[in-house]
Amino acid sequence: MTLRFIRRFARARKGVAALEFAILAPMMMFLLFGSVDLLDLLDTNRRLQNAAVSLADVVARDTEVTDAEVAGYWAALDLLMFPDQATDADMRINSVSIEADGTARVIWSEGYGMAARAANDTLTLDEMPAGLRTPGTSIIFAEGEMIYGAPLRFLLAGNITLAHDAYRRSRLVDPIPRA
Repeated sequence: MTLRFIRRFARARKGVAALEFAILAPMMMFLLFGSVDLLDLLDTNRRLQNAAVSLADVVARDTEVTDAEVAGYWAALDLLMFPDQATDADMRINSVSIEADGTARVIWSEGYGMAARAANDTLTLDEMPAGLRTPGTSIIFAEGEMIYGAPLRFLLAGNITLAHDAYRRSRLVDPIPRA
């Protein structure tokens, strides 16, 4: 009797599509919702990196940095971070002098959402590209940080800290003065 039931069950074709759907639907939903969270994370990370690089690049092309220009940099973050809010990102611009003994000292610093560094603070050069560590020169060092929360919180339930640094050599004057 049991053997006959198993054979009849194996030959039956009614409900196969529903069974296949029941097996595949959870995996498809996981892929859909997980990809939304993951793609949003990657896009936000790219925007933060682009904002740090753009900020360092614009400052490095200047001959002096004024209060009005700094306000313009922070206003430009709205465009660079869209559709995220610029207030979600913390940014800092630093003008750094590379000393003869190989240390890096802050000349001036401005922060947006994070505190500015004090003048003459010493920075480590470990993460700085070796080509920029030339004594007697200065660089612009932009830092960006953001606490990211996924929109669906399906795959990425907690908060993730995104951080990017960008280094650019001063192009027109060395160092760039803060007016």
